[in-house]
Amino acid sequence: MLLSLALLACGSEAEPPPPAAPPAAPPAAPAPTPVAEDPVLLPKPPEGTGEAAPVPTDATNGTTPGMPQVDTLLGKADGIHFLGDWTSTGCEGRTYARNVRFEANHRYAVVDLVSPCPVGATCAWSGLTTFDGIWQIEERELKTRELGGGTAQGGPHPTSWQATMEGKLMENRCVYERGITVPEGYEAARVTPVVPSSAP
Repeated sequence: MLLSLALLACGSEAEPPPPAAPPAAPPAAPAPTPVAEDPVLLPKPPEGTGEAAPVPTDATNGTTPGMPQVDTLLGKADGIHFLGDWTSTGCEGRTYARNVRFEANHRYAVVDLVSPCPVGATCAWSGLTTFDGIWQIEERELKTRELGGGTAQGGPHPTSWQATMEGKLMENRCVYERGITVPEGYEAARVTPVVPSSAP
């Protein structure tokens, strides 16, 4: 009898149950979706005959095979960043080089190297002409509209630019690559377009 009471006393001193787990924290609000730092220009798809077939995409990152790729805060994306300096050394209807700069304030500027005055020579004019204006993207085209001012002369100036599948720019069959053209003996700053900072 005494043994039974002793066993019951030991049983009543068992360890208390573990405390209940704290309630789960509510799910955190989703972070805002980041966007690309620069505007991106998408190349136009190649023209075909009949109905367009669905464009395949890369399952790993959603990009289109064969399209130029750019790095964004979300990873790779189709298109090209077009802000910055571009140059075309010449093309059909234009025998001289042209330097172009696009900036994020929707302004652009151009320096045409029509006939740069040789370094050390005295010329009636510098041989450089300039113009500037505003840009916007419409249906996969970079549209530019020239504003007053500058020293531009001569023929028509570009109004529509497209991205190529190679990641370059094209206007009126003239191909532009990244960078600027610098005549021999010139400093780059002298032929780099300067974009107005004020609003049009």
